[in-house]
Amino acid sequence: AREVAQGVSGQLRVGFAGTVLYRGLPQILRGFAQRHPRLKLVLREMSSSDQLIDLQHQRLEAGFVHTTRVPPGCSQVLVSRQAFVACVPAGHALARKRRLAPAALAGQPFVAISRAVSPDYHDRLLALCADHGFEPDVRFELRHWLSVVSVVAQGLGVSLVPAALQQAGLPGAAFVPLQGDSPPYETHCLWRDGGESAALAAFLDVVRSQRPVAPGH
Repeated sequence: AREVAQGVSGQLRVGFAGTVLYRGLPQILRGFAQRHPRLKLVLREMSSSDQLIDLQHQRLEAGFVHTTRVPPGCSQVLVSRQAFVACVPAGHALARKRRLAPAALAGQPFVAISRAVSPDYHDRLLALCADHGFEPDVRFELRHWLSVVSVVAQGLGVSLVPAALQQAGLPGAAFVPLQGDSPPYETHCLWRDGGESAALAAFLDVVRSQRPVAPGH
């Protein structure tokens, strides 16, 4: 079967939400290029919400999304699961803490991912704050997680972000682990059920083999 797979050619349109660049996607792409050099991938950075629409309308063959809302007629595989961490300006007093209770961010200008871009995580983070007894003072709602870190690095607010963003290397931002439990930030690879092409099957085989975590871990 592997020898047959090596002969797969064609093109796949794959969407991805930004933070997968720091956790999961590079490993998958390297493995794919080695195993299927004749198969071309066209990668589009898109919000999770837009990817779901394009999958339904067959403008994408697969997508890497940060959402638990899998539409009917789609299958998924978990690619990564990571924790949220506090993101604060490097010169802020909170940056010197070893761990932070989420409530330590109360009263600070808060930088959030836009609800229109990532409704699951916007709502989940607001719920996390509510669980710790405060409503964040949201001053910025942004379309990209990297923009969130950039605004924090400029000293304009604080945030809760996926741990993988520590790898972005933006000067001026500090990342502090949270005390207690917080909702995980999950990346899933989604595709439409039925009519799975040889190219898509080859891609999903690499996704399954490269994923760094198994479901439940």
